[in-house]
Amino acid sequence: MATPVSLSQVEKKTIESILTNKKEEGKLITKVTILNEKKKKLEIKTLILSSNRIFLFTDSKGKLSAEHHYLEITEIASQSENDVTIKFKNQNVMKMNLDASEVLKVLYGTLMSTFPGIKIGKTIIFNITPVSRIPSIFQATSFKDIQGCGSFNLTYRSVCDHLGVQPLSSILWDIENLYPFNQVREFNLAEIYQYSFTDLKAILLSLSYNTYFQSFQSNGKLSNEDLNLLAEVFKENSSLQQLTITNSQASKEPIITLLQNVAENKALHLSHINLNNNSLENKGILTLGSSIQTFSNGLTYLNIENTSCSGKGLEAMFGCLTANSSVCGSLTHLNISNNKLESYGTSGLCKFLSKATVLQQLLMSNTSPVYSCLKTSSSSIQTLDFSGNKSTSTKESVIDILSFFKQMSHLQTVNLSRIQTTPDDLKLLFSPATSLLKCSSVDLSENDLGDGGIIKLCEIMYPNSNLHHLSIDGNFKTKSKLRARAIEALINLIDDNTSIESLSLASGSGKYQLKGDLMPLLLSLLKNQSLVKLDISGNGIGDSGALAVSKILWKNQTLKSLKCDGNDFSYTALKMIKSSIRRNEKSLTILQLPLSDISSILKNDNNGSSHEKIIKTIQDIQTSIVINYPNNIHPIDTSSGGLTPTKQPSIGSLAGIIKKPIGPPSTPTKSSNPGFQTLPKRPTRGPLYPGRATSGAVTLTDKAQINASTIELPPLVSRSIDLLMEQGISSVGIFRTCASATALKKIKTRFEAGEDIDLKAENVDVDTVAGVLKSYFRELANPIFPENLHEYFFQAMRQPTNEERIQSLKDIIDQLSPLECKMIKKLFHLLHLISMEKDVNMMSPENIAICWAPTFFRSFASELLPINSFMIVNYFDIFDPENKPISSDNSGDADTDSTQSTCTTNNNLVATSLSSPISPSTTPTKSTDNVLHTTVEVSRSPSHERAHTVGPTTSKRPLSNSLNNNGVSSNTPPLPNNVTPHHNTMPSRPSASPIKRPPTMGGSLSNFAGIPLSSHSSSGQLNNNNNNNNNNNNNNNNNNNNNSNNTTSNSSNSSSGKSSSNPSPTPTPPDSPSMSYIGDGKSTLRSKRFSRVNRVSYSPVLPRAWTNESRTVSSLFQDDLDSNSDSSGPSL
Repeated sequence: MATPVSLSQVEKKTIESILTNKKEEGKLITKVTILNEKKKKLEIKTLILSSNRIFLFTDSKGKLSAEHHYLEITEIASQSENDVTIKFKNQNVMKMNLDASEVLKVLYGTLMSTFPGIKIGKTIIFNITPVSRIPSIFQATSFKDIQGCGSFNLTYRSVCDHLGVQPLSSILWDIENLYPFNQVREFNLAEIYQYSFTDLKAILLSLSYNTYFQSFQSNGKLSNEDLNLLAEVFKENSSLQQLTITNSQASKEPIITLLQNVAENKALHLSHINLNNNSLENKGILTLGSSIQTFSNGLTYLNIENTSCSGKGLEAMFGCLTANSSVCGSLTHLNISNNKLESYGTSGLCKFLSKATVLQQLLMSNTSPVYSCLKTSSSSIQTLDFSGNKSTSTKESVIDILSFFKQMSHLQTVNLSRIQTTPDDLKLLFSPATSLLKCSSVDLSENDLGDGGIIKLCEIMYPNSNLHHLSIDGNFKTKSKLRARAIEALINLIDDNTSIESLSLASGSGKYQLKGDLMPLLLSLLKNQSLVKLDISGNGIGDSGALAVSKILWKNQTLKSLKCDGNDFSYTALKMIKSSIRRNEKSLTILQLPLSDISSILKNDNNGSSHEKIIKTIQDIQTSIVINYPNNIHPIDTSSGGLTPTKQPSIGSLAGIIKKPIGPPSTPTKSSNPGFQTLPKRPTRGPLYPGRATSGAVTLTDKAQINASTIELPPLVSRSIDLLMEQGISSVGIFRTCASATALKKIKTRFEAGEDIDLKAENVDVDTVAGVLKSYFRELANPIFPENLHEYFFQAMRQPTNEERIQSLKDIIDQLSPLECKMIKKLFHLLHLISMEKDVNMMSPENIAICWAPTFFRSFASELLPINSFMIVNYFDIFDPENKPISSDNSGDADTDSTQSTCTTNNNLVATSLSSPISPSTTPTKSTDNVLHTTVEVSRSPSHERAHTVGPTTSKRPLSNSLNNNGVSSNTPPLPNNVTPHHNTMPSRPSASPIKRPPTMGGSLSNFAGIPLSSHSSSGQLNNNNNNNNNNNNNNNNNNNNNSNNTTSNSSNSSSGKSSSNPSPTPTPPDSPSMSYIGDGKSTLRSKRFSRVNRVSYSPVLPRAWTNESRTVSSLFQDDLDSNSDSSGPSL
């Protein structure tokens, strides 16, 4: 124990006065015996250990004998329980005889409470013997004096006392009030107000001896002396993990010293280094690399942007990074922008990227890489900034860097601005050879694409369903004739690709303003429900554009962020915007004020009379946004646990490509096919049509219990399919011919407005109805079969047998919602019926698949075509097995090569009705007194030798091969009057509606399916005179020679055409397909095949309006013969 203190009144008064003046608080007062080296004798003095210093007072009058600060101590030694020796930096030594244990505990506790970061054993050495005394001194010491922020307040006060400077009250207040409030551990020099060099020295020295702060930031000018002080910090500190020194404007030497101290301080573990905008040059970069190479805990962030280093310096640094495996496995962010990679640096970068396994962000803008050296990359990269990297020579091209981009399989954000790419280069960059087409954010600003380039870009981006943000600032340099098409392509892109949430069309640094050309795009946003963020700044659209913007803000409830500065808005424009935001409570939540326009308005107000009105309008805009903000906050349902990002499918592994469902998990359906995995429930998608939203998630069990009759199809779908089943089955080139754009738009608009249109009553053209139906499915927010199901379709088609393929496809269809199932079931029924009439309408399952696969799958992959075709052919097995037709048995019918067709003609109505095995009349045709019956013989091909029976039947009966006048088989006994014959599900064609034939059959059709018909009138119906002549000619032909080649019939038809009311038939268009005649009597289009799907019909780059001149069948078929050849068919 310390000797009890007995002080006189004089000593007590003197000591209290000194401690009060020095603002010290005594922690230990004791009497000690000290050896006086000069007098060689022992003296008794009073020892006081305060919060910052050691005091010695004389025993008689209390006079101050010695004073030392704790930071001056270099060593504390104790050889026994009764002696303590303290050495100081000025070589002074204090040897004392006292109770050593008590003094050592107070010394150690005070040092660790005031300077938590001081290094015992390095900064101050404790030499205590025997060693057994150490636990009783160190471990039993409590640090009760440690306050908030790791006692940084005490540290700073003590350091200021040591340096003899006044502490800054701003720092003390921040430490006591601000930093503990939010537990901020980031020390930023920019947050300190008016400090001098000595103040900075005290601050940095405090950081050296304190462990509270974990990050140091300096974003301004620093002198070389300041950096030298900072270097001492990183020599002593052990808690800092982040270092940021930017724009210091200092030389490289003090930064090199700092980096060397970082390498030597083994207790320091930096994970974040930002040294951008410092002139490090190659020497500094090499020192940085050497320091990082010594890191044992890795590095997560490195920014050396604009550090004036060349390729050789970067190559050396990348070599150091590659040599440290912990860095390769921990670095997630790398920024080397505005440095020169050249060939050496490019090679070094690729070597490092091949080892970097977790790198997510690579920023390398304006680095002048050598394209031919960019060979390898990292598959983990998600964000890439490649802006400003033009090819360094004319020999380099985009082809050289395709492999570099291809290896970034997880790339999400890419910046390709200012690389001076061409539209053809874009097509290569966003081809399947790279991973760029899967990016959610694409920046192609200031590439001078022009109007033609924008059109090509829209065509490239059209199928990208992952795209969320697109920036094309500054690409409209020169206005051309294609400007209107370019704007329309953008409109179609954002309308059809509903995944795009952000679009930037700013003028860019080139100030290329769109002005009035932007109006169509703005007006299209009135109905847009996908765009959330829009940037149209700098386009000079004026008050007329402001009016369009105000209407958007009034109507649109999806757009939440708008940037529209630099558009020459007036005070009137601001008032319109204010009113629109007030009227729409779900309008914007973020509006960057048009400051440049406001500045111009205030500047032009010479009298200042409108200043208050302008300011009031701006305040009202901000107030309206604040008021509307709560209306735009949607609660997040966390019951389902959120969505899991979809992984890319891999061959043979299908478990990871389906998103987790929204809502309660569903019970998966077990598949009967062991080789095909059962699909989990797909999440419920958004509205299937504008204004029509689906219900919540439905499990497979619930869906099985839903009565199909209770699900109502959209009127557009049901009405269109019903009409096409009734009138469009045999229409040549159905779904391939182009409809009138005006008629198609009118029908769509009426359906979208909620009107239930009777298409049959309004006599709407079949091609128009087909176009409306196809447009509906093409413009869905999500395709019927989205991308995450494609791999399942591929796996299904790899099954060994048809039964397994069908079962696998049924499992996929079961994952759709009840409404989707009912829609595609009805649609595929229509497609199946159309394919059964392929000899008439020229639409085989393969050709139908070419039309519909890009719509169903939202993809142009050729591998999807046979899948769609297979589903059409096997419709009943996949969608409707209960009503599958019963195949006919090969019974010995009398004659299978001919069938009877009844042509009924009266005085006022001329109609032709053809009964075929796949489309019989639903009711027998009754003869009347005023009806003339003419029986003609129809030649049948082997493909027609099949029967279809739908629904439960009493017996397996093939459809008749020849029908009598009542529609009943002439080869079988007639049915009783009370028995209705069974027919297939294809609806019958009304007898009053003539069969549509290709418009280029020429003057004779006697050999077409063996049916002698007269030439068509201009209205598309048969003429009475022609029909009568045909009947007479047919009778003559039958009487003269039944086995002839109908030469007489041909000539008769020609003569009848001359004697009709229309002496010259409608001329055949020169581009229309011709009919060819084959030896078996069948007719077909000349080329006998369709062309591949034309991407223009699915592309946003062309106007949706088609002229009547373009509505020719020839534009959809390939003609292998000369265009000058005769299109009327061979003369027989």
